[in-house]
Amino acid sequence: MPSPLNSSSSTHYDCLVVGGGVFGLSIARACLGEGMSVALVDKQEIGQGASYGLLGALLPHMSERWNEKKEFQFNALKNLSEVKVLLEEETGLSIGYDRCGRVVPLGTEALRERHEVRSKEAEVLWHGAETGYYHKVFPQDDLGGWLNAELCPEGYAFDNFSGRANPRAYCEAARASVIKRGGVVMENAEVVDIKDLGEGAQVTLASGETLSAGLVVLSAGYKSFPMIEALTGKEDLGIGVKGQALIAKVGQKPGLPVLYDRTVYVVPHDDGVCAIGSTTEEEWDDEHSTDDRCDEIWAKALNLCPMLEGAEIMQRWAGIRPKATKRDPMVGFLPGSKSIFAATGGFKIGFGLAHAIAQVSVERLAKLEPTLKLPDSFEASSHLNGKAWGQK
Repeated sequence: MPSPLNSSSSTHYDCLVVGGGVFGLSIARACLGEGMSVALVDKQEIGQGASYGLLGALLPHMSERWNEKKEFQFNALKNLSEVKVLLEEETGLSIGYDRCGRVVPLGTEALRERHEVRSKEAEVLWHGAETGYYHKVFPQDDLGGWLNAELCPEGYAFDNFSGRANPRAYCEAARASVIKRGGVVMENAEVVDIKDLGEGAQVTLASGETLSAGLVVLSAGYKSFPMIEALTGKEDLGIGVKGQALIAKVGQKPGLPVLYDRTVYVVPHDDGVCAIGSTTEEEWDDEHSTDDRCDEIWAKALNLCPMLEGAEIMQRWAGIRPKATKRDPMVGFLPGSKSIFAATGGFKIGFGLAHAIAQVSVERLAKLEPTLKLPDSFEASSHLNGKAWGQK
């Protein structure tokens, strides 16, 4: 538990995590697991930002042009089933996880040939003989009315490695875990100033309250970028990209795969519900509004998945995802700092990577022996054009 400083206006923690999305929750949970005192601070309610989305698709990168980033993500997705079991056992809450697979309709001969190449590469790169994971091309089929067969004259590609999780349920379970492990959760607490004190840091909230911590982790999604820019003097580190999605009551049977066709996803969740999305909008005015872009993805989804016809749209959603200028997540101590750590920029792959990012982060924060190699392009120093503290 936190130990107060001499000043009654300030409370001290081993680690203070700014931002309660899936990255921040996962890092807070990992730090608590190592015996650290942790406070999780969010401007609004926990998990209500980009992590409050609907889609929840967990999709691996395609196998061609394999690199360390794709390998890192592959291993993270492979291990997610273990994370699911541990988190659900600890909290008694489901995260809606299922390795349901993904279908891509093949409309042209060139697309089919490309996926046939990917199929052969996946056998090696996904370690198919060991894992059983594959990416294969199948003849034209409507999959019992789930897929519009007219879109796949060259058949369809299916991989059994892709999955899905319920983003809101995942965050709810992670929040419950943070509290169960003794973490302090502070909602509706906006951070207005961060001071790096060399050995530790001080955070000031909009209420005037000050918090001190040995370590501060910046995981506030796209709002982390201006915080990091203010602390480092760097500019244009990233932006917020708006995404719109919706969820509908379809009544589909369990066990159906994710459908993906160029710009639209249909993701089957539990209880006959489907999530449909999503847009990618780098210019936007209102982060929470939905508009004709949402209508467009619904129309595309109807064409892709005939089973959606007549479904009740339960909710439309819009939110802002963090996209670093260099595209990859940004993880690591800020250059020259021993106290300020960045973990942001998950963009569309945050839920699949969060537990792996948390493992890398806690190993560095708690000075543990490293077990995971972070891709070089994920390093904060790569984004900030300088070496991070402690990096050789």
